[in-house]
Amino acid sequence: MTGSPCEKGGRDTGKKDELTARQRRFLEEYLSCGDAAEAALAAGYSSATAAAQGARLLRDPKIQRARREMEQRLFDAMGISSAWIGRRLVEIVNRCMQETPHLSRNPETKQREPDGNWEFDPAGAMRALHELDEHMRALRSDEREAEEEPLSFEEWIREQGGGKL
Repeated sequence: MTGSPCEKGGRDTGKKDELTARQRRFLEEYLSCGDAAEAALAAGYSSATAAAQGARLLRDPKIQRARREMEQRLFDAMGISSAWIGRRLVEIVNRCMQETPHLSRNPETKQREPDGNWEFDPAGAMRALHELDEHMRALRSDEREAEEEPLSFEEWIREQGGGKL
């Protein structure tokens, strides 16, 4: 007697990191709807325990690994990369920083006309800069071993093919 799970009546496919059909269905549903309880229900878990099961499944390292792989395949299919995200964030910062004329209603013409003041979107610019900073930190932590010295913000923008800030 060797004591293998197969000999004891258990199932051992030899693939410990492989998801069960129910786990895979949960993950597919979760990526579709973004709601763990709803995904657990759709995958066949009981309505009484769906919320708890969904939360538990999302913490499972095997599910987390499969989720990252599935998301990466989706991003690749859509052409989304870290460089693409960085360029979009730079575009948002640039657009938020552009001054636009403030329009006021002219009582004589009943039209909105420039009143001599200019506006820009400081909240949008700050949020985009924050997101860009977080994005750069994530890239640095992923690539720190490969680089001898971290890139400056300006160097990173140049590498991304970004415009002027």
